[in-house]
Amino acid sequence: MYYDPSLNLYKNFLLLSTDPFFFLILGTAVFCVAISKSGFGGGLGGLGFPIMVLVLPPKFALAVFLPLIILTDIWVVFLWRKFFLFHILWMMVLGGVIGQLACWFFFNHLNDKSILILIGLMALITSSKYFITKLFNKEKSYQIKNLIKPTIVRAMGWCSLSGFASFIAWAGSIPAQIFLLPIGIDRRKFVATMSFYFFFINITKIPFFINLEIVNYDSLFLSMILLPVLPLGIIFGQWLNLKISDKLFYNISHVALFLCGTNLIMKQIF
Repeated sequence: MYYDPSLNLYKNFLLLSTDPFFFLILGTAVFCVAISKSGFGGGLGGLGFPIMVLVLPPKFALAVFLPLIILTDIWVVFLWRKFFLFHILWMMVLGGVIGQLACWFFFNHLNDKSILILIGLMALITSSKYFITKLFNKEKSYQIKNLIKPTIVRAMGWCSLSGFASFIAWAGSIPAQIFLLPIGIDRRKFVATMSFYFFFINITKIPFFINLEIVNYDSLFLSMILLPVLPLGIIFGQWLNLKISDKLFYNISHVALFLCGTNLIMKQIF
């Protein structure tokens, strides 16, 4: 059953309360994002929005996600506060904010479909390159990883695209991972830096979303209903991160990058 934006919140909930799959789908979307942010720096988070739009209109889903993601960011930033890398973070935040400003300015005139397909293709190329290199020359894969430096040019390019994609489809983790994964930092620093980056990026969305009238009382009420899912996903995600090795972390992150890219492309084509 699909949420009908033409009806008020009360009528929608009278209809949707008879369909248990509606709330199961919403809860799964939020759970994926919470696990991703606390354990993988957002690597699996790109799956959350496509899951949620199975039962919610895209703009309404953006609004429902915003307070949930900001609360998750606050918690995750506290958990990983000792590990973020400031010399990388400031470049990422600067690029991300510029991307969001551009998206806000052109929001009503954008062909976001083509942009999201391009982001999905870059995710497939980056993840495929990682596994092909790893498969044919393991020694070379580590050399390549260590040679890629976090330059301001790369940060501004990928993270401005990240801010743009995050604004229109919560797909900002893909370009941010393409920038950060090849640097080869350990998993705790990776998750911490991504967490702080998205905390700042998502906070800056608030005035833009209000200005564009995306957030409303109905979306906030639905966000509140989904709130109990957050601690379950955050705790489970942190536990996973602490239990796996750096090698397994990077393998999982690149698999997630590939899946998110595939999912993003499929959602735009079909």
